[in-house]
Amino acid sequence: MVSMSVEKIDGRRFQNGFIITLILRNEGPENYSLDLRQPVFDVYVYDADGSLVADWSSCYEMLDLPIPIHLRRGEEFTEIKSWEPNALNLRDGTVKPLPPGRYYLKGVWLGRPLIETGLISVDIV
Repeated sequence: MVSMSVEKIDGRRFQNGFIITLILRNEGPENYSLDLRQPVFDVYVYDADGSLVADWSSCYEMLDLPIPIHLRRGEEFTEIKSWEPNALNLRDGTVKPLPPGRYYLKGVWLGRPLIETGLISVDIV
C-alpha cells in the first residue's frame, strides 16, 4: 500500500510550497525486497481538467545511486519531498512556476508493482 500526505508551507524558502510525505507499507504475507534507483517515488500533478501538467522528478537532478528496499510484513519505507509548484517546459528545458489555480497531486511508487495513490487537491495562489 502507498499513502501520501501534503502539507502547505509558506515561508521565505518555500513561498507557496508543499511538503509531501510518501509511505510504502508492506501489507503482504511475504517480505518485499527490491533495489531501485532514484526516484523511488514520484508525484504527478494534474490540472483541473485532469491533464498531467508536471511531475516532481523532472524538476530535480538526482544522483544515480542504488537504493535497496527490504521490508518485512508491516514495515514501512518513507520519503519526504519538498515541492515548489513548478513544471518542466519541454520546449526549452527550463523549469517554470505553475500558474495559480487548483491542481491534483498523485503519489506513485516506481517499484514493482507500480502503485498509485488517490488524488489530493492543492491550491496554488
